Amino acid sequence: MKKILFFIGIAHFLVIHTFADNPTKIVGIPPADGGRGLIRVDNSEIRHYSGGKGRESLKILVSKDNGLTWDNMNVPTNYPDNFGGIPKESPAISQNPLTGEFIRVQPAGGYIFISQGGLDGKWGAVTKDGKLSFDWMNNDGHNYVKLSGIMRNPVFVNEGKRILIPAHNGSSFVHISDDGGLTWTRSKNNIEAPPHKAGGIHKGHRWQNIGVEGTIVELKNKTLWILVRTSQDQYYEAFSEDMGETWSAAEPSRFWGTLTMPCMNRLSDGRLLMLWTNTVPLPENKGANLRGGEDAFTNRDSHHAAISHDEGKTWIGFREIILDEHRNQSDYATFNGPQDRGKHQSEMVQLDSDKVLISLGQHPEHRKLVIYNTKSLYETDRQCNFEDGLDSWTIHTYIPVTKGHCAYNRKPSASLINHKGKSAMLVKRLEDADLISESLDVNYEKGGATWNFPNGTKGSLSVTFTMNEGSKGTQISLTDRLFNACDETTEELAVYTLTLRPGMKLGNKKLKAGKSYNLTFKWDGVSDENSFCNVFINDSKKPELKLPLKNTSLNGLSYIHLISKAEKADSGIVIESVEASVAKTLID
Repeated sequence: MKKILFFIGIAHFLVIHTFADNPTKIVGIPPADGGRGLIRVDNSEIRHYSGGKGRESLKILVSKDNGLTWDNMNVPTNYPDNFGGIPKESPAISQNPLTGEFIRVQPAGGYIFISQGGLDGKWGAVTKDGKLSFDWMNNDGHNYVKLSGIMRNPVFVNEGKRILIPAHNGSSFVHISDDGGLTWTRSKNNIEAPPHKAGGIHKGHRWQNIGVEGTIVELKNKTLWILVRTSQDQYYEAFSEDMGETWSAAEPSRFWGTLTMPCMNRLSDGRLLMLWTNTVPLPENKGANLRGGEDAFTNRDSHHAAISHDEGKTWIGFREIILDEHRNQSDYATFNGPQDRGKHQSEMVQLDSDKVLISLGQHPEHRKLVIYNTKSLYETDRQCNFEDGLDSWTIHTYIPVTKGHCAYNRKPSASLINHKGKSAMLVKRLEDADLISESLDVNYEKGGATWNFPNGTKGSLSVTFTMNEGSKGTQISLTDRLFNACDETTEELAVYTLTLRPGMKLGNKKLKAGKSYNLTFKWDGVSDENSFCNVFINDSKKPELKLPLKNTSLNGLSYIHLISKAEKADSGIVIESVEASVAKTLID
């Protein structure tokens, strides 16, 4: 362990670039889908292995300046072929903190290889009698250990003496080794969530993942914590008091995310970093799962981060690391092939005390290697006056016809306009038959937009706007996760919500079309009956309205969501600027 921490400490002096106002710097394209294959070699070199088949396809992406620049290289001849697995998924590789050697497992296929002499030394395959075979080039694998399930990265716990590999086959379980990976047992029980059911806002049920793609951290009190991907609205969590032998019954965690991969890590200074997709998919329509599997994914266009100083009791940030650059594309579902796509799935290595390198995304056009500055998670303010267009907003709506691999094509549901000589955003009800499916009973014509700000249980958000003549109303919601721009159910699930219409009274003030207003929401609390949100107009000293808490949140507010309330095409609302500020979180 000391060796690895030494590498991270030296790396602190190597990453000298500053990122100005953007905490995310794209530095490369992973050779395979995010989630596996990223590994630090030494204090300056990092590699991302591919999942290619055959020696000619076994490539690695290599950085020798701590993640800043990257080159494609052939793997050394000593590196073993990818037995099992599929080309779009790299093997999972981790370093043993006690020996300095590396262990490699296939995500599917289960073969285990252990290095002798480092990544470029000899590699031996673990045999069924608990030994290493170095003759893998001339072996069909019949005598090699094959661990079951689809696996994540090996995790070293209990001061490096035990290896855990989260795996799933229906639900999650854990492979366990106490001898460096030569022999294996399995956890005594599985980690699983209930299946998703139709009902409420859902007219159909989701593709059933009852607990997969687990991510494990060891807490300082020696408890193990696992988060698993599910078909519910949240990741589920479980705990182990015996280093992975048995696990508590899984329950919903504080992290929102559906059918996407979580990734939790401990940084060298002890903080926990969470990487995930903090997005709610559209409600399931009545055609969902009629074919018995995956439907259309509508929650994979972002990736988020949060950080904890107190072993996961509280979290700071809930910020977007990246939004998918293709999210508004008209041929989103099929461009450059029909494969899985989007910005979910990730893993990371630490670069210095503040920066991490993250490999994320599925599909060659969506994958990204990014250097992310975690200092941005401590920011308390954010503003937008549309000088940079709509880059920081999620505004797309969907053409509800499944194409490619479980995807919808898209159209913008809000637009950038010139308003009084300045850039602004127009949100209105659209009139577009492409956005309607009578057979599925869905209509995505209600234009909307959503924008992320630092999370806070107390804070304020101001919106400067003008309602156009003929506007039929706009709903403004404050939420703790990203809702799709066209999602009408946001009102039911938001923490605070207000609908604006020309002619309505807000306190003693009557709102007029064509007039610019500054509306400020000041909230105090998000978790109990004492929580409230006061609404102020322009320079008013007293609130015009007090909004009640609609739904509680463990995480504080981090999004504004706007959506048209019109039942037919209308002229909508012009958003001139948005500004958010949250109270600082006290950190021990």
